[in-house]
Amino acid sequence: MAFLFKLITGFISIYTLLCIIRIILTWIPDLNYSAFGQFLAKACDPYLNIFRKIRFLQIGAIDFSPIVAIGILTLSSSLISQMLLYGRFSLGYLLASIVQVCWTAVSSILTIYNILLLIRLIVALLKKDHTSTIWATLDRIIYPVQSKVTSIFFKNKLISNALGIGITLITCVIIQIIGSWLIGLIALLLSKLPF
Repeated sequence: MAFLFKLITGFISIYTLLCIIRIILTWIPDLNYSAFGQFLAKACDPYLNIFRKIRFLQIGAIDFSPIVAIGILTLSSSLISQMLLYGRFSLGYLLASIVQVCWTAVSSILTIYNILLLIRLIVALLKKDHTSTIWATLDRIIYPVQSKVTSIFFKNKLISNALGIGITLITCVIIQIIGSWLIGLIALLLSKLPF
């Protein structure tokens, strides 16, 4: 039985890696349409498409379904590993794993958002071309959160765009650090549940 669990966990780990490579290849058209890219599409797209059909995972042009798909694979592998290690299934461990997978998805989104904020801050500080469509698109992604954060700290005061972006970046990084600590603590407490 242990061998079967190890085999399943190994398969899930390899499949997760293939799905990650498939997701990355979709960003590079030449590789996406190569023989290897087509092989990965046949192997991974049936699974990934299940999550692409969930509408609330797509916000505007941003598709969060790959993060959820990878999270489900990671959660499955983690649960099977736990069963292999302890010989039993624990509801507390399941809850801890779900909390960690959800936080990993949120943390990944925050990391991407923080990178976008940093890029936009650098461009704002260097006073580069602000009329480009790429910066306008980036501003549309950043502005909703930036306006909420700056309204908390500055109420109705006018501030520069660079300062608003900087304050938002610092706030998001602090939220990510505190969130990681809290989620780690919650997951630890949940995993200690006796049932």
